Amino acid sequence: MPAPTTYRSRELVTMRDGLSIYSQLFTPTRQVEEPLPVLLCAHGFGANYLSCVPYAWALAEEGFAVCCLDFSGGGYASKSEGNPLEMTLLTEVADIAAVMEKVVSLEEVDPTRVFLLGEGQGGVAAVLFADAHPDALHALLLVHPTLNMHDQARQLFPTKKNIPASYRQLGMRVGRAYGEVAWDTNPYAHMQEFQGEVLILHGNEDATVPLEYAQRATTVYANARLEVIRHGKHVFKADAQTRCMQKVCDFLCEEAGVADLEPVHGAHLRRG
Repeated sequence: MPAPTTYRSRELVTMRDGLSIYSQLFTPTRQVEEPLPVLLCAHGFGANYLSCVPYAWALAEEGFAVCCLDFSGGGYASKSEGNPLEMTLLTEVADIAAVMEKVVSLEEVDPTRVFLLGEGQGGVAAVLFADAHPDALHALLLVHPTLNMHDQARQLFPTKKNIPASYRQLGMRVGRAYGEVAWDTNPYAHMQEFQGEVLILHGNEDATVPLEYAQRATTVYANARLEVIRHGKHVFKADAQTRCMQKVCDFLCEEAGVADLEPVHGAHLRRG
């Protein structure tokens, strides 16, 4: 964990279709002379905003504002209102849009330097958001995105009529709408409109989403590159997480035109 003087945080609550969507905004404590580039972080399936907080610790030190959102119904520990039985990829895209609109309106944020990072299923929601709002983002980052959701849904349910009213997905009960949206939504059909830079980070030992799904994405996006994280599984931990964080920070600093800073005793990020 970084020294407590490197960032400050505050809660943001955004309304979307009558539901309160929770997020935390992290900003640097050091004096910054111009509006801050901003990164919105979208967590993976069943998680909550806390899984993205390490990005905020590292990037606030670099001079970014970082907003970590909780998806409505995205996990049992979510601070946002909503039921997992009503959560789908489309509700997550709507959550991103609502929080993004609030964040870019903040006085301390530079609306011309807006970035979106999605982990796991949040990465697929980020793909859909970037497709629907191709001019809203400076760049897109996808961390072990579950780009096989569509294929898995069709393997599990031969037709949409086979999708039950509810079923268990990775330990969490989801509703029919979740399966129907996944069944209908081929993420690769939503990658051609976005012309900004795309960074994809994927582990070479990911047993949940084979590496070839990330490799395929680089052939569809206009400007994408893949960073393969050695010994990275589906959720990065230990050294794999550190390497991922390094690459995320390097990419964002370059894209935002932010000068690299030395890490603060580097527990959360060590530059290579």
